[in-house]
Amino acid sequence: MTQKKKIAICATSIHQRSVHRMMSELGSEAAKRGYDVQIFASLSDLYHHSENERAQSQVFELIPYDEICALILFSETIKDDNLRNQLAKHAKQKGIPVFSHKQFMSGCYHFHYDSEHALADILRHLIEIHHCKRINFITGIKGNDIAEGRTQVYREILKEYDYPIEEERIGYGDFWGEPAKTAAESFLMSNLPLPDAIVCANDAMAIGVTDYLAEKGIRVPKDMIVTGLGGIEARQYHLPLLTTAIYDASLSSIYFMNTLDALMENSRNVPASIAIPCKNVYTESCGCIEHDTHEAEKHLMQTYLQLERERQYSHATHDFVNNINAEGTFSALTDGLPNYLWGPQVTEYNLYLDAAFALSGKWEDKSITERQFILFHQKKKQCGQIKKLLRYQEYTDQERNLYGESHQILTIPLNVEGHIYGIFSMNYQGTQINHECLYELIMTLNSALHSIHSQKDLLRVSRQLNELSEQTIQSLAEIVEAKSEFTGLHVKRVSEYTRILAEAMGYSPEKVNIIRIASMMHDIGKINIPSSILEKPGKLTDEEFEIIKGHVTDGGKMLQNASGEIMETAYKIALQHHEKWNGTGYLGMAGEEIALESRIVALADVFDALVSKRPYKKPFTAQRAFEIITQDSGTHFDPQVVNAFRSHFDRFLQVLASYEDQEEAI
Repeated sequence: MTQKKKIAICATSIHQRSVHRMMSELGSEAAKRGYDVQIFASLSDLYHHSENERAQSQVFELIPYDEICALILFSETIKDDNLRNQLAKHAKQKGIPVFSHKQFMSGCYHFHYDSEHALADILRHLIEIHHCKRINFITGIKGNDIAEGRTQVYREILKEYDYPIEEERIGYGDFWGEPAKTAAESFLMSNLPLPDAIVCANDAMAIGVTDYLAEKGIRVPKDMIVTGLGGIEARQYHLPLLTTAIYDASLSSIYFMNTLDALMENSRNVPASIAIPCKNVYTESCGCIEHDTHEAEKHLMQTYLQLERERQYSHATHDFVNNINAEGTFSALTDGLPNYLWGPQVTEYNLYLDAAFALSGKWEDKSITERQFILFHQKKKQCGQIKKLLRYQEYTDQERNLYGESHQILTIPLNVEGHIYGIFSMNYQGTQINHECLYELIMTLNSALHSIHSQKDLLRVSRQLNELSEQTIQSLAEIVEAKSEFTGLHVKRVSEYTRILAEAMGYSPEKVNIIRIASMMHDIGKINIPSSILEKPGKLTDEEFEIIKGHVTDGGKMLQNASGEIMETAYKIALQHHEKWNGTGYLGMAGEEIALESRIVALADVFDALVSKRPYKKPFTAQRAFEIITQDSGTHFDPQVVNAFRSHFDRFLQVLASYEDQEEAI
């Protein structure tokens, strides 16, 4: 195997204490053995597959596969199965071994914790040391492999000591606190004698059970012992301190690195599945250790001081964002950032900002490996200036410069509204970094970038509105509508209905205003249609209907060469607002082929036509119009837009009442 000694680690939710602790220990152990480590992490666990999460996942595109000797996936934290598998596949194609922590992945070295042996040792401890005769067990979800496996261990240990297996002493707590309380309640109501101990298949359930027993006046451990499994963070702050088996980060790191060393030495005796022993901790909840008030107060004081520091840092970062909001510039961010490193205790970093965004404020939808970046560097409280424009090929060279005595780098994406605008890489001395403050710092950078992005968007919109004011657009639209005496305030109402729907569909306030203004020109093509056809009281002939249909293409031609986001949006709306979701509209476009803005205006336009007087019909009631539109969901209209209409129908009625034509009392 190649003798490159660099490891890439992929994880999410690194701000969580357990993940941070594991990263820190693994990095320290790797450094002792002469390895460099680069951690690629997102703050989200990528579970929801949102645009924002897809942007964050781009950070994994930066993995230098040609430089690493192993890829370690903290696969349980990465909830996107496809991403996880793609990362492993890419590494294996390069001949790089892949280690998967906790989650089994085909073709990867699987590192998992031997919880079953730890559970067996806890049960033996209760029987042999505490002489428990009646032991109840709360497992996880019924039918779940892990839950059933741990239940089997419970049965085997009872059998080992010739204890009777009583099914009423087994409960299901679904691996969390509230169901575990319900299981404990059923134990107390059972006809069987009360148990000497309740053993839980994880710590969350054990905490829930202990709290429930306290509510019932049952003291732990004096009246009843309770134990857990897994060593979650909350157990350290719980009274009494739980007896449990913890997933020891230091021991885990040794197992990882022993395996990698064996692979580096071309050993053929490396198993594909590696079981890491858990560390059993027998403390207050089983009675092995008496509660130490002094130690508890000391721990409480340390926790308070840490929380106070994090609170102060949170306030400081809010001031940082306020300063950036006031100035709205990148220099406010890059110049101010070095003053806010004291919370997470970052000593050196590289801040990369997407060059197109930083220089012009415009977003270019490119892969992260196709972009240019502007580098900002800071080391030991000395803020560097802009270095130069960097291409992706130069990015790796800059990252190498971050390796210091810790031999570790942490790389995190900076993203705004589904777009990755930058990268933050830091010298990662895990034992010194405050993970909560680091999370606060990254979120502050994201918030600052969002503020700058929004202000630049507002300036662009303002310039566009100066070039072609809303009043001019409305006047132009009203000139067109004036060809028919029956349309009245149609333009104004449609624009307000459009505003309501665009807001409901999740557009930003700036984009909502653009769509609202653009909607006023939806019928601009009617300027070419004779008034005799527009005002005809009877049914149109086929030839006349074809002329009417032509107003969408005429409107599109009028607007297609106009510049600015408003006019570009108006062009799409004018051309497409008579399209139908099922493809039976004027141009035959269907589904998402139709721009969402056009789908919104289509509903707004039809609603207003239904409730308005026309030469060929009397106005429908608003309720009847509501029924027609909802019935046409999935045929005429986009179902999601119809859902927004349903949810905000009361606002439609307010608009209708505010801009009611005098002849159209509903």
